[in-house]
Amino acid sequence: MLRQRFNRTCLSPLDLAVCERVFNQVCADEQLDPLDPAAEILAVMVVAIFRNAHTSERELLEAVRSLRQKATGAAQ
Repeated sequence: MLRQRFNRTCLSPLDLAVCERVFNQVCADEQLDPLDPAAEILAVMVVAIFRNAHTSERELLEAVRSLRQKATGAAQ
């Protein structure tokens, strides 16, 4: 069952696992080294989007990809 998350300061181990899988998938998609400083920005983005009620892994991955595509398009 999906739960809404608003202004939570702590994430459960299951929440962290979802965020980690999305982070790893985006790093793999973009060939980004998880230890690169840009990956830290990605990690912050993943958690922030997760906290804004994207509770399923699929939703979270889609939201992160969409936001990163918009950011790269705007930078070009």
